[in-house]
Amino acid sequence: MTHHALATLTTGLIALASQWSVTPAPSSGAAPGTTPPHAVPPATPAHSHTWIVPQMGRAIGRPAISVTDVRASIDIRERMATTTLDISVANASPRAEQAVLLVPVPSDAVVTGFAFEGPASEPTAKLLPRDEARRIYDQIVARERDPALLEWAGWNLLRSSVFPVAPGGTQRVRISWENLLTGSNDRLDYLLPRSDLVGGPPWTIEATIHWRDVAAAYSPSHEIVTERIPAPPSDGQPLRIRSSAKSPGAFRLSIVRSSTPSVSVMTYPDPASGGGYFLLLAAAPDAAGTTELSREVTIVLDRSGSMTGNPFERAKAAILRVLDGFGVTERANLIDFSNSVARFAESPVGLDAAARSRLREYVASLRPGGGTNIHDSLLEALRQPASGGDTVSTILFVTDGVPTIGRTKERDIRDLVERGNASQRRIFVVGLGNDVNVPLLDRIADMTRASAAYLAMDDDLPAKIGELAERLRGPVLVDLAARCPSDPGRVADFEPSRMPDLFRGGTLVVLGRYRGEKPFSLSLEGRGAAGVHRLSVEVDPAKASTANSFVPRLWASRRIAQMVDEIRQLGLDGAAIAWNDPRVRELIGEIVRLSSTWGVLTEYTSMLALEGSNMNDLRALELGCRAALQHRAVETRVGAAAVNQGDNYNRQKWEGNVAASRQFVSAAGAPVESQSMNQCRDKTFYKQGSAWTDASLVGREIRVDEEVLWGSSRHQQLLWQLVEQGRQSAIAMDGEILLQHEGKTIRVCNDRTAP
Repeated sequence: MTHHALATLTTGLIALASQWSVTPAPSSGAAPGTTPPHAVPPATPAHSHTWIVPQMGRAIGRPAISVTDVRASIDIRERMATTTLDISVANASPRAEQAVLLVPVPSDAVVTGFAFEGPASEPTAKLLPRDEARRIYDQIVARERDPALLEWAGWNLLRSSVFPVAPGGTQRVRISWENLLTGSNDRLDYLLPRSDLVGGPPWTIEATIHWRDVAAAYSPSHEIVTERIPAPPSDGQPLRIRSSAKSPGAFRLSIVRSSTPSVSVMTYPDPASGGGYFLLLAAAPDAAGTTELSREVTIVLDRSGSMTGNPFERAKAAILRVLDGFGVTERANLIDFSNSVARFAESPVGLDAAARSRLREYVASLRPGGGTNIHDSLLEALRQPASGGDTVSTILFVTDGVPTIGRTKERDIRDLVERGNASQRRIFVVGLGNDVNVPLLDRIADMTRASAAYLAMDDDLPAKIGELAERLRGPVLVDLAARCPSDPGRVADFEPSRMPDLFRGGTLVVLGRYRGEKPFSLSLEGRGAAGVHRLSVEVDPAKASTANSFVPRLWASRRIAQMVDEIRQLGLDGAAIAWNDPRVRELIGEIVRLSSTWGVLTEYTSMLALEGSNMNDLRALELGCRAALQHRAVETRVGAAAVNQGDNYNRQKWEGNVAASRQFVSAAGAPVESQSMNQCRDKTFYKQGSAWTDASLVGREIRVDEEVLWGSSRHQQLLWQLVEQGRQSAIAMDGEILLQHEGKTIRVCNDRTAP
């Protein structure tokens, strides 16, 4: 659809909206869908309707009516997005209900369709522009007195015609709209409004992107899975994205279009620090013309006695699968170890047919037995002659045990990797089973710009290890660093501080802080096939937005992971932690502060999300964090609980979406997600009894400056002040709310009986 056609359709719909309205349906006994139109003025809500907001997951004031399922289908072609919601509504009451949908949508949305099942008058829906939406919205809020409604103040709304829901039955409803996407440089951003508050029905989201030269898709809000859809070369390769969207909050999607590696930036303002936070998104297209660096891989395989039997056979099958994925121009070697160390070749060799056959025979001949000599196996891998030139040297290290032979101290092995890696080889670690030293393996990977993964012995090792190797296909830029070339002091506190490589078809998310309010250029520099390569983007702090609240939250999550690991590493080789050391106390204080401020739930700060916690006693919170760090991070280094901790750490240090920051996996392997914490835009609230407390009040003696009653003129004034800031969900929670707003502590009494 062209811009002209879109404008014409919008004008027509607004004109029709002024003529369209719905008469209240009879409260009982009327046949569904027989209501005559044009009986009430548009600004008057139908009092006998059941109003349903799918984002809330329920009907307003009618507990018998609920939304049981929402399926969102998004079709993106060039800059136009068509969104279709398929909504399942259940009626548990013994009588038929007449229902009306109220759907918050982007400001430039245009209704393209509305339909439901069963007999009724012709289904219709209209867009309520901001002013009309506010009039109707205020009337519904005044009548229903439901705090959750406040979250949708200030949005444009789609309102449907009346549709029936049979007694004890369900109704399927479909509504669609179109809107133009905005963005910057080669990036487009899509937003699907959803509630920030905990609860609601399950959502399934699927998006298909028909956009030539799509390099990547990234969601800062939820976990996504992407796949290319086969299509004729002339159409490019459409990209399909799926998400279960289990956590609350708007679904956000950024689409990068580029035929070469590119970067774009998102920013969040922080006036208190005189600057803000940034998210730098780098993408390398998965295109045939993308120039890649050469790759050599040395596989280091543990063949100690603990690998005997099926695990070793599956590990060998995994190694063969990895080797099968190498091209004839790539180089590889195999080092195997138990008490002693052996190797296929002195250094990585080209994989022509003859070499590949010999290497397969070598793998087949391996037999397990003996101890675990991690130090010497890494020494042999690191001391291989460097290939040099435009080659990236990588080690894939696979082990199932702790060091038992040779130099077994963690410090010795760490020092070897830190000081003996002259060729800057990346060491990707795969830990098999639970008998591995997790902090040691994590640090080996971290020091070398790589990553660690932990697999169960009964996992499909060929598939899992093969997936890891596939992600390392086609290095495009390596030895990366972000900076502001003209003024290095403008940017700092990068996460990750040691950046991984950018691979073909991959994305890289770099977070950091900036200072000052003047525009500046931010660059990501690295080594490519043609030498040093610089990707630059202009940053204008004036365009920073609180809508990008995911940026500081992701930064805080990664920062917490890095500080936890600093404490974890202090306990190497059984060393005692000097908990009263000012540097250690500072780390603990910062972990608690960042966790509480941004609502980052970790196994070390889970007490923040317990209703019984005293949020005003900062010292008690820090002592609770310290106890968890001692037991989990320092003392638990081997075993199932250590592997679980390693999984949490590796997820958090690469945190790419805020949904994951709300949860962790317990030592027992169970997912933990707080029902007593809400992330409301850039604010976090914790529930204590029936009250919600603003995270900025954690650790402080609370003195209330003002009390605001539901329904009062001051309550409405406060609501619309928050609307202008995009923070209205901060007072959309049930019960009492302690809110920090414009330098004052306000107690909001969401009592529906208040005048």
